Amino acid sequence: MKEKVTLTQIAQKAGVSIATVSRILNGTGQVTPATRQKVLQAIRELEYSSALNSLTPVYQTILVLVPDFVNPFYAPIIDGIQQTAHNSDLEVFLMPTKDSYPNTGYLVNMIKKEGFSGVLWLSSTPPVELLSVISHHCPIVMCCEYPEDYPCSYVSIDDISAAFKAVNYLITTGCRKIGFVNCSLKYKYARHRREGYLRALNNAGLEYNPDWYVSIPTIDYTLAYSAILQTLNAGPTPDAFFTCSDVYGAATINAAQQLGIRVPKDLSVIGFDNIETSRMTLPAITTIAQPGFQMGQQACALLVEKILNPGLSDRHMLLNTELIIRDSTR
Repeated sequence: MKEKVTLTQIAQKAGVSIATVSRILNGTGQVTPATRQKVLQAIRELEYSSALNSLTPVYQTILVLVPDFVNPFYAPIIDGIQQTAHNSDLEVFLMPTKDSYPNTGYLVNMIKKEGFSGVLWLSSTPPVELLSVISHHCPIVMCCEYPEDYPCSYVSIDDISAAFKAVNYLITTGCRKIGFVNCSLKYKYARHRREGYLRALNNAGLEYNPDWYVSIPTIDYTLAYSAILQTLNAGPTPDAFFTCSDVYGAATINAAQQLGIRVPKDLSVIGFDNIETSRMTLPAITTIAQPGFQMGQQACALLVEKILNPGLSDRHMLLNTELIIRDSTR
């Protein structure tokens, strides 16, 4: 049986984008007569006769793997992905993973069966073996998380320097006993933010106190609130907390207020991400802003490039972050 011709093959042969091929097949949008002729000629040469006969809509789909739909951090990233995919006439299939890959065979078989043109990975970095197998079937681009021991394209931020910037700001305001509320170290961002935190303490000659290091397995407000409440109750208390998420920042502020600890007079708090939650607390959270929408756009754009040109070299993009100073710090 002859192998099915894809939009990618037509686009490559005609020297145009997938979006252009799709517009011609669907009869939407404006293209020049010369471009239309090139695409039709490529279709004829590839014997994609069904497209010539019916001109029915043909779409390619990318698979976007997301940890869950609860963490608000992912919302603007998904928006950026969908906008870029839409502009490239690609469909988006979102799949939650819960950051667990117990049955890698199922994921590989699904990708093969559904014929996804590419995979955009927002979830935690999977085993290298899984990435290797999937990359033989379609291109992969990582967003936010990325493997440190496997070559692939990714879009992320410099979590080490961002964390250093946040903790160093606390130090400049006079804080000397700085704790850290972090997520599981299975995540690259958690490991890197911890490294930035420790570097800032060391650079200022401040001591790291393990009693002020709070580790939460996932981004969960209730778990964080309970753990921080316990830490603050145990005493002695720090004079600041750097948190790896605005969700944790909100939990820290509320736990402190429950105990009569004033923020920021008694305890300064810095979050991370600049999600809506950071502006909804009292006081509003000083935070590190991530360009989530742009990360989604750029990651999807890299994936589109990979789909059109599978032989392209991997690209690594680290976008800038910004310290947003609000009322939760001195």
